[in-house]
Amino acid sequence: MSEPEIKRPEETLRLFGQDAAQAVLSTAWWSGKLANAWLLCGAEGIGKATLAFRFTRTVLGGAPDGAGNPPLPGMSAVPLLSDGDPSDQVSRNIASGAHPNLRVIRRSVNPKSGKTRSEIVVDDVQDAKEQFLTRTATDGGWRILIIDPADDLNASAANALLKILEEPPYKALFLLVNHRHGAVIPTIRSRCQSVVLSVLADTDVRYAAEEAAPVLAGKANNVVWELSMGSPGRALRLLEAGAADLDRRVSAILDGSEDRSRVDALDLAEAVARSDQAASYRIVGDLLGHRIAAVARETSVACHRRDAAILWSELDHRFRQAEALNLDRRHVVYYSAISTRDLLRRPSTP
Repeated sequence: MSEPEIKRPEETLRLFGQDAAQAVLSTAWWSGKLANAWLLCGAEGIGKATLAFRFTRTVLGGAPDGAGNPPLPGMSAVPLLSDGDPSDQVSRNIASGAHPNLRVIRRSVNPKSGKTRSEIVVDDVQDAKEQFLTRTATDGGWRILIIDPADDLNASAANALLKILEEPPYKALFLLVNHRHGAVIPTIRSRCQSVVLSVLADTDVRYAAEEAAPVLAGKANNVVWELSMGSPGRALRLLEAGAADLDRRVSAILDGSEDRSRVDALDLAEAVARSDQAASYRIVGDLLGHRIAAVARETSVACHRRDAAILWSELDHRFRQAEALNLDRRHVVYYSAISTRDLLRRPSTP
């Protein structure tokens, strides 16, 4: 049985909850005041790469820039970027990576090991410079370079990109995806216009996840949406790692009889403690922390609230330490699940 597919950003036509960020790019385009380089900033999985490709479809799709200032008053009058047409040739070429005026830099495969590199290396940037940016666009229009994400640039690659940005080629547009503030060196940041994207409202998280992976999103429960923290990408990663099923197993431990809970906790610990189950291990920690936080919010007993805060801090430390130091994760999962169960069994009112 094949795994549910998640649309890549270049295949995703709709963008939810980012009208303000779209308006910034749209205003720059339609006013004819488009900067050469843009840094799309914000938490991972909230639509930055999707916005980059969405804007790319506008620029490469023939929409004229400098067509006059947008109607006034206010940002609401700015025409937002269109969804695009999946049957359109430009959209198809972008989705397949075949558009001659677009180059995307991501972590490449090391030809020696056959594995994806852990960073973007200088050869990736130099190749884009020599094989793409030095050439004139096929239609005399724009050439677009997307770096997804710029956080992955190593020092040499970042310096190579900086040299290009210091003297950008004519009609070359750079769109840099940036997950973490400070991950992009200040000299690159200073040469880019920044657009900050926000985390999404709960409804938009669901819409975006369903757009990207309807089968996977259909497996979500309320806890998955809450743990997504406004990021559809995070929600889908949780679901890929089996978060909904793990939540059911955690619930069985917390709600079951003492003997049954201990058996189930041992089974869960064995299942997620293996080295190839790192994502599941972290999710169990998040699920237990989510339950403990709910206790702290809802109880009216001061000492109960204090104990919940102490346990949350202790379990967070245990989960992180065991992973960082390669300690026995089974003990951490078992102890944490039973400790959380004991906390939940205490009276929540005086």
